[in-house]
Amino acid sequence: MPDNAQPEDTLAPGGRTKRGRIGDVPDPIHRRYYTDDRGGPGRGFYVDATVQRPAFRDRGDHLASDRADPNAIRDMTEIARHRGWLIVTARGSTEFRREAWLAGRQAGLEVRGYQPTERDLQELERRRERRERGEQRRELQREGRDDRRQRAGETRDAVRSNREDRRGAAQMRVVESVVRARVQSEDGQQRILDRARARIADWLERGARFDSPQQERSSQHERQRGR
Repeated sequence: MPDNAQPEDTLAPGGRTKRGRIGDVPDPIHRRYYTDDRGGPGRGFYVDATVQRPAFRDRGDHLASDRADPNAIRDMTEIARHRGWLIVTARGSTEFRREAWLAGRQAGLEVRGYQPTERDLQELERRRERRERGEQRRELQREGRDDRRQRAGETRDAVRSNREDRRGAAQMRVVESVVRARVQSEDGQQRILDRARARIADWLERGARFDSPQQERSSQHERQRGR
């Protein structure tokens, strides 16, 4: 290796953890990167189609990078967790090993190869708090969207119910006008109207829909034209 070459930073499974398979990554990470098997051993993960250097390389038994990019290291630790590497070993530059320790601990992994300082522990706590606040904010946003959808659905149901109630009442007025015109006995009128109210209520409960008076007149007009 030339004297000015950058040291390779790696993240590998520790202990008896299974090694992994090249390309076995979470779907969000797979969608986030361009991948290419050329340019070196393993598979390169590129943040853009035009860049020449991959953010990291997947070699199956370990993940490698030539720089301590926090975003790439976070994704490397997510891949490690996805593969079941609950214990990982970080090697390479101090910057890489520190960032791998922070990202790995956030992901719930045991990270070997770096001894954290007191400031590292404080930074880890701050990151965890930021992550929790972000998750809480996203949860509140989801609940807000669900509440708005529920209120919109309840409003639509109420409007539909009111509309059907009005149409049922209009239908009852039509029945009442016919009954009072054709039945002389008040008792007879009341019995017929009571039955009509019960039947209309039953129809509405079963999901029946009555045309509005305007629609009914339009339908009658169309039927008359068709004769």
